[in-house]
Amino acid sequence: MGEFYKIVFIGSGNVAYHFSLELYKKGHKIIQIFSHNEKTAKELALKVNSEYQTDINAINKNADIYIISIPDDKISEICLKLNLVDKLVLHTSGLKEMEILHNSSENIGIIYPLQTLTKNKPANLSKAPICIEANNEINLRKVKSLAESISSNVIEITSQQRKIIHLAAVFACNFTTRMYAIAYDLLKKENIDFKILIPLIEETAMNAQYGDPAILQTGPAKRNDINTIREHQLLLSDKPDYKNIYTFITENILKQNIH
Repeated sequence: MGEFYKIVFIGSGNVAYHFSLELYKKGHKIIQIFSHNEKTAKELALKVNSEYQTDINAINKNADIYIISIPDDKISEICLKLNLVDKLVLHTSGLKEMEILHNSSENIGIIYPLQTLTKNKPANLSKAPICIEANNEINLRKVKSLAESISSNVIEITSQQRKIIHLAAVFACNFTTRMYAIAYDLLKKENIDFKILIPLIEETAMNAQYGDPAILQTGPAKRNDINTIREHQLLLSDKPDYKNIYTFITENILKQNIH
């Protein structure tokens, strides 16, 4: 374990919640949680033995590191109000460039966890990739030390690389979760427990570790099984949105077969 830091979190959502808990457990001192949402700020502050604040003008200026973990479209606005001069300010966004933080301080960086995080589910960040960046070597060492205190998988990347990682993660995680939701809905209609798919989901996720997923593709579209595809589309006649999604993805796989 390297140096312990005094930290202020700006935000009290999912990422702030899990990051602050993990850092607190590892010995860092969370000295303040700021959020416009008093309820979530207070709840999180109690968990990390911190004070909370809803007034941006009352941000504690005695921290070593300030971690902004709020919706992407709010980061620029909050930075204009912080005025932290030379304090190290980080954000956790997968998409926003580091330079957006220059309005808040001359020392800036990124600490982006490549993991899906929800408050109602425990998170294990010990092996989760944490992507870091900073505007100079001194700041990079601090960000790396902070990240390594909670994960063994810390990766230095550029803002452009992080944007592509974030985009890829939307396909691999967010879109996949939507597919689970559709599958859940289809099964629920016939009183079938979604858990019947769990072994298949787990095996599919495991297989993805062993090579190009395009090569590992299975299913009726991969087999060019037109009769099965038409049968599926017929079953989705009363779910036009689902049918459109099924057809679009099926056609995309069929095109890959040609190549």
